[in-house]
Order: sequence, then structure tokens, then C-alpha cells
Amino acid sequence: MEARIDVHLLTLNEPAEWRDACIASLEDAPIQLHVLPGIPGRIGEARAAGYAKGTLPLVSFVDPDDLYEAGAFTQLADALESHPQAVMAYTDEALTDEDGQDITVRRLAYSRWQHAHSASHVHGLIVMRRSAVEAVLKETTDLNNFADWLLTLLVAKRGGVLYLPIVGRHWRQHPQQSHRTGDPEAVRHIRQASNLWR
Repeated sequence: MEARIDVHLLTLNEPAEWRDACIASLEDAPIQLHVLPGIPGRIGEARAAGYAKGTLPLVSFVDPDDLYEAGAFTQLADALESHPQAVMAYTDEALTDEDGQDITVRRLAYSRWQHAHSASHVHGLIVMRRSAVEAVLKETTDLNNFADWLLTLLVAKRGGVLYLPIVGRHWRQHPQQSHRTGDPEAVRHIRQASNLWR
């Protein structure tokens, strides 16, 4: 299958079996996978290194503690190809327990207000245009938690956002998740940086 999306995965201290399961879930996806070491406390900087890998016009990321629906990558790439004015497309996600068993599905139809006020609104599987990411990426490299939130907010300001009501990501719930240690100051910074009060 021809690769259509450059996808990076950052490794840290997750259990090896979770990472292996994540990679296995991507097997039939039309992607070029780039596995890089994470940078503790510097998610934004590590993500920038990940997005710099490859040359395909579409980019995405996966987290090693989650599972993905390989076919969703094709549907997201097709949606962006059909809508040249759109800069980002994303899916719903299923919450799973630590064993990877689905608990419930989060339906996340796009709302700019929700995106501005919730780090988990655009949080399923996300595919973006490389050109839109590269235009704003430098503004996210100093962040740890919530770097992905700021990036998607800044990308969304550059064009349309497409929502696909399918499950693309199975988001594993566990005590070590980075958002559980989020910094309120980072939230204020993100809202200021993306001019969300206007």
C-alpha cells in the first residue's frame, strides 16, 4: 500500500507491549511510520522532530499507549484530498481501559468554541497538511503538555476542519497519561498564543 501520510510515534517509558500493540494496529495503514525517542518534559520539541521526518504532504502522530484503526487513515487522507481548503481532518475516539478494552465512544463533532476551551475536543486520530503544520510549529516547541492542543488550534486557524464520525483512535486511560499532570499556566499561554479571547 502506498504511503500517503508521514506519521511519527514518540517513545518514552510506556510498557513495550503497549507500544508493540500500537504499531501492530497501524500495519495496514497508508502511512510512513517514524519512531523517535521522546524528550522527557519536552513534548512540543519532540513532536517538532517527528513532524520534520519524511516529505509527504500529510502528517499525523500516534501515541504508543493507544490503538488505532488503520482504515481511518485512508478515510482522513481521502477527505483532505476532496476538500483542498481544509487543513485538518479528525475522527471520534473510543475511551479504553488499561487493558485496551473499549469503555465508551466520544463523539466530537467540530466546534471552534469547544476546540478553544477543551484540550480533548480535537483528540481522536488527526491528520493535517504538512504546510499548515510547518507554518505554526515553532510556536509549540516550548510546551510539554498540551503542545498538540496548541498545534491543532493554530492549524485550524489556517483553513477548514473536517470531522469524520468514525472511531480512529482507542485512547487508553491510565494514571501516567501526560494530560493528568497538565500545567494551568500552559493553558493560559495557549489561549493567549492562539488569540482565543477575540
